[in-house]
Amino acid sequence: MADTQTYTNYAQFNTVSVTGRIFHSEIVNKNGGFLSVSVISTLSEDGQEVEFTFTNSNGLMALANKGGLPNGRIVTLTGHITTCSETYEKNGETLLLKRPKIHMTGVQILDGGLGPIPNKDVNIASNNVRKVSTKKSAPVDSTPEMVGSAH
Repeated sequence: MADTQTYTNYAQFNTVSVTGRIFHSEIVNKNGGFLSVSVISTLSEDGQEVEFTFTNSNGLMALANKGGLPNGRIVTLTGHITTCSETYEKNGETLLLKRPKIHMTGVQILDGGLGPIPNKDVNIASNNVRKVSTKKSAPVDSTPEMVGSAH
């Protein structure tokens, strides 16, 4: 007899530490105010970049208010992964982000996690988008035809 009990798919621990440059940091004046940060990390030398995002309304927000999280600063974040995405929808089209995006919660910058602040503003290119076609089209290679008989 099959077990008919339903199991809940609970979140795993999923803690990660990542080092990268602050791409965007701002205080958002909604819902009592909070800090919104995007950090870009390069996965391997000259390799793919990933954008890590998080929000905060306490200690890191206080650090940002004091000028401690400017664009271009290198930081090491530790937190929990909550979502990952590579696409979004706009006007009925599915668009591909320039960089995959991972959103984190419970983010902390542990001792030694604040790196150098650049001498001047670092200009990091914004997320360009690429179109992902959602139209169905014929296969790239047609099915080969049998020539002759194997009998």
